[in-house]
Amino acid sequence: MTLFFIAEGDAGISGPMVGCGDSAVAVSSQTITYTDPIEGALRTLLSNHAAHIGQSGLRNALSDSRLSVDSVDRTGTTVTAHLSGTMSLAGECDIPRLEQQLLLTAQQAAGTPVAITINGKTLSEALSLK
Repeated sequence: MTLFFIAEGDAGISGPMVGCGDSAVAVSSQTITYTDPIEGALRTLLSNHAAHIGQSGLRNALSDSRLSVDSVDRTGTTVTAHLSGTMSLAGECDIPRLEQQLLLTAQQAAGTPVAITINGKTLSEALSLK
């Protein structure tokens, strides 16, 4: 399974560009079997509370957040992952980092765009409240 972490100051060299001049970098994780691949990828990502990933220099913007996956809904072509809990951001630059870690990890697992809600709000609404 593929999870995404942040290369700070990488300017899109190692992966998709993320706000504040960072990159989102795909990292292969051990495969854990879940009924739903999106739920499995998000649960694996959210269970990692390390601020940095090994010796890679990659940062986990979600390390201090305590989020869990409540459900993954599929309605027609729309896929929505519903999360709940608390987000903890280290600053303004963590907003796009956290957003892209969640979205890219879910989309990689789904093979299609995935909408994410946190505590019943869209991801962008939840992040704008910080």
